[in-house]
Amino acid sequence: MLFARTAFAVVAQAVVAVIFALRGAPTPWRDAEPWLPVYGTLIDAGCLALLWWFTRREGIGLFELVGFERARILRDVLLGLVLIPVSLVFIFGGTYAAAWIVYGTLKLPLLFGDLPFPAALYGVLVWPFIWGLTEQMTYNGYLLPRFQALARSTSLAVAVVAFVWSLQHSFMPLTLDTEFMTFRLLAAVPNTLFQTLVYLRLRRLVPLVVAHALMDGATVLFPLLARS
Repeated sequence: MLFARTAFAVVAQAVVAVIFALRGAPTPWRDAEPWLPVYGTLIDAGCLALLWWFTRREGIGLFELVGFERARILRDVLLGLVLIPVSLVFIFGGTYAAAWIVYGTLKLPLLFGDLPFPAALYGVLVWPFIWGLTEQMTYNGYLLPRFQALARSTSLAVAVVAFVWSLQHSFMPLTLDTEFMTFRLLAAVPNTLFQTLVYLRLRRLVPLVVAHALMDGATVLFPLLARS
């Protein structure tokens, strides 16, 4: 499960690349890269299927990983909104630090290309909510507490989960550019560490899912607004 999202990301991008190749695109792999907010749902579907299988073997329900409490829903949503500006500090701090380390400049590389309007709309309204829920369930809800129990070390569990969580960004999308992949890895480290530590404090995913989904949706929305 630790590397499932990374593996599914490569497979899902390959599926899209094959579609572009069949349509005669000269650079199908590169053409597939901007479509992560669409094919990302294939990654989520694979991860949810694995999580369902593993949790069923443990005798628990899949959504028990979320720690949802009806009485706390309003507070959890508000807490998620509060987490956004704090998360952005770690996201932008990590991004600019990584750009300086890898490229020697604070100018950021282009992360994603343009999408057609319907695909971009999907990336704003649907993809981020499935993505945020599945990613938080995978790393925080499922992996972190199990590594904590197996290793009998919270620090080791956080280090392993946060590093692999950061590593997945190098493959989403997979560009085959070592500098860019290194940049993506390093940029994600501060925020994944923050996310895991917040979860250990809260033991509830709803605030993290809310913040995660809204920020991911914004990464698709802002380029769409700028283009229009």
